[in-house]
Amino acid sequence: MKGVVFDILRDMIEEKFGLEGWNQLLEKAGSHGMYLSSESYDDSEMVALLGAASEMTGQDIPTLLRTFGEFMVTEFYARFPVFFENSNGLIDFLKSVDQIVHGEVLKFYPDANLPSFSYEEDGEHTLTMIYKSQRKLCHLAEGLISGSAKHFKEPVTIKQPKCMHHGDEVCHIVITVGGADD
Repeated sequence: MKGVVFDILRDMIEEKFGLEGWNQLLEKAGSHGMYLSSESYDDSEMVALLGAASEMTGQDIPTLLRTFGEFMVTEFYARFPVFFENSNGLIDFLKSVDQIVHGEVLKFYPDANLPSFSYEEDGEHTLTMIYKSQRKLCHLAEGLISGSAKHFKEPVTIKQPKCMHHGDEVCHIVITVGGADD
């Protein structure tokens, strides 16, 4: 996992719990806490931090990942506003993630291990993002989708009828804009 993700996690923890909270999290996770944005770190580092955060906050890891995903969107917008500004709303933006956004990420971080997405549209207001990754961070993807919906000021419902955590081969994340099923 790229160091930039750890940097954003640190920003979120410090915003909510201060520097002391970040230091407590590092201590509990047994982590040194020194991350370079362009470097790659073993996934076990993030797992340890999430486990420690879950223990500290009493929230389960899927909930923490969703919260982190929502927070990441504000950081991504600050760093890469063009991705958002070139989109005509949430659905258009989400359909650009795999090809455009991930393509640009790979220019900055050629060794990034990104998830893959394919898409199924069901009418004008519903999109299914088919998520596949060995990391199984679909809950983070849900948070990123929710945060993006907030950015575009579009109410959504997000359902996941298929999930790798429940034995499915891929996750189906169904996003309905407007908050109602079509």
